[in-house]
Amino acid sequence: MTVTTGSRVINLDGVYGSGKTEFIRRLYIELATRGHPVVYIDVWESDFSTNPLAVICSELLQQIEYVFKEKTQNGKIVERRKATEVFDKLKSKLGICLQYAAAGLQLYGDTSSASELATVGGIVAGTPELSAKPKPRELVEIIQKNHIEAVQAIKEIKGHITFLSHLIKSIYELNIPIVIFIDELDRCRPSYAIEVLEVIKHFFETEGCTFLVATNTEVLEHSIKAVYGSEFNAKFYLRRFFDRKVKLPQVSVLDYLIARQLDFDKYKSDYIHLFPFTKNYKKNISVFAALFESNRIELRGVEQILNRFFASLEYVASTRMSSDVAINTIVLMVGLIEQHLEMSELVRRQNSSDLSFSLNLDNNTNLPLAQMVDVMFKCVMQKSAKKEYLGHNQFREYSTFQPMLGIKSIDFRTIDIFNGQDDAEMFRSLLSKSNEGSDCNYWMWEDHKKIIELSGHIQ
Repeated sequence: MTVTTGSRVINLDGVYGSGKTEFIRRLYIELATRGHPVVYIDVWESDFSTNPLAVICSELLQQIEYVFKEKTQNGKIVERRKATEVFDKLKSKLGICLQYAAAGLQLYGDTSSASELATVGGIVAGTPELSAKPKPRELVEIIQKNHIEAVQAIKEIKGHITFLSHLIKSIYELNIPIVIFIDELDRCRPSYAIEVLEVIKHFFETEGCTFLVATNTEVLEHSIKAVYGSEFNAKFYLRRFFDRKVKLPQVSVLDYLIARQLDFDKYKSDYIHLFPFTKNYKKNISVFAALFESNRIELRGVEQILNRFFASLEYVASTRMSSDVAINTIVLMVGLIEQHLEMSELVRRQNSSDLSFSLNLDNNTNLPLAQMVDVMFKCVMQKSAKKEYLGHNQFREYSTFQPMLGIKSIDFRTIDIFNGQDDAEMFRSLLSKSNEGSDCNYWMWEDHKKIIELSGHIQ
């Protein structure tokens, strides 16, 4: 990847949970490895702030100053002094703008915002803070006196940043431009998100400084309309700020899960038996991916659900008493997705309930997902029947309806959803662990539900 030295404000567009933050973090590391000064700002963390100028100034100065303090200093001493001198001038000019904004806010009675700006302005400019309660006439005089200076300071800020970037290249042998990542903008308050873009445009859009702004751009457009009205042309408005727009492609959930290298085998030593895939747990991944994609779970949601899935297994492994435990992974995952989507079936369903699902079990893969989920829940729920299938071509008939494991109420030899021979072997293994006298704690649906409800509180 090549980064040009000219000014760029690039919009990285992606839906919620599409991996924008992960992409930015990897790109941050890649560019730092290639010798670019990089700055990362999560603007949502500062959404409580009243002015993004103070936030961006503080982060930019703090992270760029790291270059001066931590990187190996090369070149002549006079050049290093020149870089420090320019950096101090940049701080001073930013301080002037911050204090100018603070004076204006105090004039309009916003003392909390003014205090915040004046404090940051005092730090970067080395000048005293404004009086807590100045008179209105004095404030007007301050604004009149400093207005021209503030406008000139904005122009000089751009020049200082450009010059500083070239000094960084010549003295510290780093590449330019300085790359600034702005993350989580679309999660901010609408007014704050707009102000962040205005600050970038007016203060920092200059040669030697490139911005990559990660947003769900459609959501950002709605934020703009929330401020300026539903008829406002938000798309056209954003063109003022973004030179280019890069669309983050939709990530395959299956590819993402494969890349995660999920480890199921580690639980074998913890006396946890995971079904239905007793030999090839990697089959879990394809089923999980189909469930996620069918129900349009974004990657952030996928990550949250996976964390709860493995937190549940870790909890069972750490609290196991004497017997082994048999857990149905598909049942556990379906319940966790229902919890994530706040579906009522999770609460209403009991061991003896009739099966019903609000989840979308249609998918674009070759997996018989609906049948698979139905059969797996029959393995953990009770059914009343007169005929009980025992396996090995054996069954038992009763004169009256008897409660039994749901899978025993049907001829499971006819089920072919896990590739033939594996099906029969899996069901026979299940039956052996569910039978009375087994030393295995065979989990029914309500056992799964308990760990699902607990999963949100497990650390």
